[in-house]
Amino acid sequence: MMDLDPHTLQQILDRIKQQMRCPQCGKNVPVDFSSVQVVSDDAMLLQLKCDSCNAFIVLHASLQGVENIQAQEKELEAGTVNVSSTMQISKQEMDTLQSALEQSGGSFEKLFETHGS
Repeated sequence: MMDLDPHTLQQILDRIKQQMRCPQCGKNVPVDFSSVQVVSDDAMLLQLKCDSCNAFIVLHASLQGVENIQAQEKELEAGTVNVSSTMQISKQEMDTLQSALEQSGGSFEKLFETHGS
C-alpha cells in the first residue's frame, strides 16, 4: 500500500474538491478525510454526498502522479523553505528593499513612513 502522509492526502482531496461537481445537480460536492473509504497503491475510493440534492456518489480516483507531490514536499522540507513567506522579486528590488530597511534602522514602520504613499 502507498504510504501517504496526511498533508499529501489533504492536497489530493483539495484537488478533487476543486473539480468535483454533482453529476445530478452540478453543484459543488464536499470532499474531506471522512470521504475516503479505501486507499490502494494506485487509487483511492471515496464516498461523497451532495449537500444540495442528497445524491450519493462513489468516486474512484487514480493516484498517478502522487509521487511528484510527495517529492515536492520532501524538497521543501529538506530546504526548510517556507513558501508562504517567499518573496518573488528581482535582485535589484531586493537590494533596494534591503537598503531602505537599513536606512530606517530595520523598522518597517519607519520604512513605510518614509517610502509609503
